[in-house]
Amino acid sequence: MKPIKKHNILSIKAIAAMGDFFFLNVCFVLTFYLCRNKFPSTFDLFEDGRMLWLLMNTSYAISFSFIGIALDQRAVFIENILNKVTKTVILNILILFGSLAVVRYNLPRSFLILFSILLFASISAWRILARLILKRYRAKGRNSRNVIILGAGNIANEVYKSITTNLSHGYKFMGFFDNRDSKEYVVEGSLVKGKVDDVIQFLEEYSVDEIICALPAGEDRKAIPIIKFAENNMIRCYIVPDFKRFLTKKVNLSFLENIPIISLMEEPLQGVFNRIIKRSFDLVLSFFFLLTVFPLLYLVLGIGIKLSSPGPVFFRQKRTGKNGEEFYCIKFRTMKQNKDADKVQAQKGDDRITKIGAFMRKTNLDEMPQFINVFLGQMSIVGPRPHMLKHTEIYSQQIDKYMVRHLAKPGITGWAQVTGYRGETRELSEMEGRIIKDMWYIENWTFWLDIKIIYLTIRNMVKGEEKAY
Repeated sequence: MKPIKKHNILSIKAIAAMGDFFFLNVCFVLTFYLCRNKFPSTFDLFEDGRMLWLLMNTSYAISFSFIGIALDQRAVFIENILNKVTKTVILNILILFGSLAVVRYNLPRSFLILFSILLFASISAWRILARLILKRYRAKGRNSRNVIILGAGNIANEVYKSITTNLSHGYKFMGFFDNRDSKEYVVEGSLVKGKVDDVIQFLEEYSVDEIICALPAGEDRKAIPIIKFAENNMIRCYIVPDFKRFLTKKVNLSFLENIPIISLMEEPLQGVFNRIIKRSFDLVLSFFFLLTVFPLLYLVLGIGIKLSSPGPVFFRQKRTGKNGEEFYCIKFRTMKQNKDADKVQAQKGDDRITKIGAFMRKTNLDEMPQFINVFLGQMSIVGPRPHMLKHTEIYSQQIDKYMVRHLAKPGITGWAQVTGYRGETRELSEMEGRIIKDMWYIENWTFWLDIKIIYLTIRNMVKGEEKAY
């Protein structure tokens, strides 16, 4: 058997770690000199700061090893990288705080704040740069993995397209293996290198790093001896289940003792750490907004609303919140008071909308009082938009999995709204598209995805939106 070429993932982690610790110590020294006046005049960084330096590096080493980097994955989004950096820096600061308290080491608060900001910015930039370099490196055929696919049907073809379309994933495809007649191949026949029974001989002759089993149900048992051989020869194996056609989203595998259980709904916000991050962000930003910007908005827009038509400044409407619980959603009133407000959506050219109301809707300013809902914990800044009770009643009967969107707190803005599903839904298909976007958000939440959505919302507010009426 030929030697099997192995690509040590530890080398990528080692390079990432070296970069992290380089910037950690640069930030440490830079922060000290920027905050030099906060320390005693006799304090020497390289003499008196040894304990601080040791605690700083040790706490980061613990955080780094616990959180990971995501860079070693073959396909990863930038927000996933930033999510790892955020968790690493936060955990590092918490461990450092605890360590400093134990050894009774007094450190200026301004030093810790500035150090944290610089550390986050530099590590984020470094890891994004490292990811771009790694992708380009792999696209040139380096740090690649030789892979074969068991099967030549639809699933195998999908896997093949996925690993060969983007060269930056770093895969070298070596062939399909399938027992069926060549007339039944879905893939290009020239790419099929033999039958499933020929795989072990192929592994003995060629260097293969990974095997992806995409055989149909009933045929997958034939992969068992191949998997055993691969495990004994340090070749990684992956299985694409034949029930993939029933699954259109990410799932989670857990075990009940030795029984495998697949969760059909994965929610990052079920994690306590993620919930703390999201709620803390909501509280801080809503408190700041209500204390600074909102009073001015209330004064200016409130006068305009009162002059435009009789009625209150705020419009309060019962809507469906998290877990189906009802709450009063607060908005600046944009319509003349009417009996259909709780039943009929605003439409293009709707004569119920006042002139200032049209302006507020176009710029999303009518949604700003919902920061009160956010502060009270009824809503989040980002999440699926809350629907009127009447719409929840109607669409829950017409759209499959409609109620899944209520597993998360409703938001002032959301993924559906910044990707083309804002405003009136004239056709059922438009609401179905919105629900798909909402479900995707719930299953793929990260803190940085929220930041991205907020940025896109602000950008849309500035340039205006076609469906904002």
